[in-house]
Amino acid sequence: MTRWNISRTGWKRTALAGLAVLLTAAMAAGRSSTSASGSQVKSVKVAPVSKIKFDDTTEQDADVIAYTQVNVIAKAGGDVAEPLKKRGDTVNQGDVLFRLDSTDAQRNRDKNRLAKENLQSQLDKTAQDITTNKGVLHNTIDKLTLQIADLEKAYNNVRNDYDSGLATKSQLDKAETQLKTAKLDLDTAQKQLANLESTDPLAPLRTQIESTDLTAQDIEKTLSDFEVKAPISGVLTDFNPEQGITIQPGYVAGVIQRLNPIKIHADVTETAAKLVRGKKDVPFVVQETGDKLTGSIVYLADVMSPGSKTYVMELSAPNAELKLKPGMRVKLQLGSGDQQEAVAVPISSIVKEGNDSFVYVLAGDQVEKRKVTLGRVNDTNREALNGVKEGEQVVVSGQQELKDKDKAAVSK
Repeated sequence: MTRWNISRTGWKRTALAGLAVLLTAAMAAGRSSTSASGSQVKSVKVAPVSKIKFDDTTEQDADVIAYTQVNVIAKAGGDVAEPLKKRGDTVNQGDVLFRLDSTDAQRNRDKNRLAKENLQSQLDKTAQDITTNKGVLHNTIDKLTLQIADLEKAYNNVRNDYDSGLATKSQLDKAETQLKTAKLDLDTAQKQLANLESTDPLAPLRTQIESTDLTAQDIEKTLSDFEVKAPISGVLTDFNPEQGITIQPGYVAGVIQRLNPIKIHADVTETAAKLVRGKKDVPFVVQETGDKLTGSIVYLADVMSPGSKTYVMELSAPNAELKLKPGMRVKLQLGSGDQQEAVAVPISSIVKEGNDSFVYVLAGDQVEKRKVTLGRVNDTNREALNGVKEGEQVVVSGQQELKDKDKAAVSK
């Protein structure tokens, strides 16, 4: 009995040892096979690249922004006396938004007005005096002219009498002196009249009056700047001035956004840009409400932005009821709406690496990693603008474990 049990135990040990030897040999054979082939063959599933029909409509996200945005800038400094509008109000161009205290400017205007009145009074009086003086000088000249004619006759008579011995030397000298004096007086009067007529004694006063006029214009401009007005029509946002605060010239009091029409901004791909070039209008859907509207293309860049590799596009859309507000998102409906046939790959075959997309194409017994540019979506397929051709087999399962040039076989 004891011998039978020992024999049975020995048989089990012998069997286990033989199984271990077989497993070791199989593993060695497997290692030898992998080493000989250079890489392990990976099992994958594939699907063909085919042509399918796509709607010629591409949705493009876009942002609603203000058509125009202008800062409200105070040109004058002072204390805020009276805010007339508040943040969120709709304003028209030229509306007064708030007023500054203009007491000092008004006082300066009154002072300048009084100064001008005083100068004008001086000008009028001086002009009147000059006219009077000219009249006096004309009369004086006329009288002296007549007087000189009489004195010349008297002098000639005295000289004849002196030559005849009927007049004395003193009488002759006296007549000559009277004549010379009269001629000197006439010369002085003529020079005074010529001086009045050749110069403008009123010029300094006129210059001062012109200066007060310029000062008055500056004061009126300053007074107009004390009313801060809306530079454009729109919605008043970020409006800050409060009664009593002091501001400096150049103070940005707020922002006015023109919202009718509204502007829609999008950065579109080259494919999307081709769909809209030559068009005037583009329909769009408001994401928040589902409303379907239409905007007019006001700008589409001819040159791609180097950073984003996209083209800037801007639309203008009527917005009388202000339903569209800055910050909202819309989806542009690009294309004609017709169906087009294009090369497509299954979405399950696409591998994303950062901003790039790749697929693995099975070529013989290995895979090729190819970069593709993707386009429209149709159910489980995605348009491939380049990188693959119709009929090629792309890996749809197991590609996450693949590298370029890996050995692969289609699993059943």
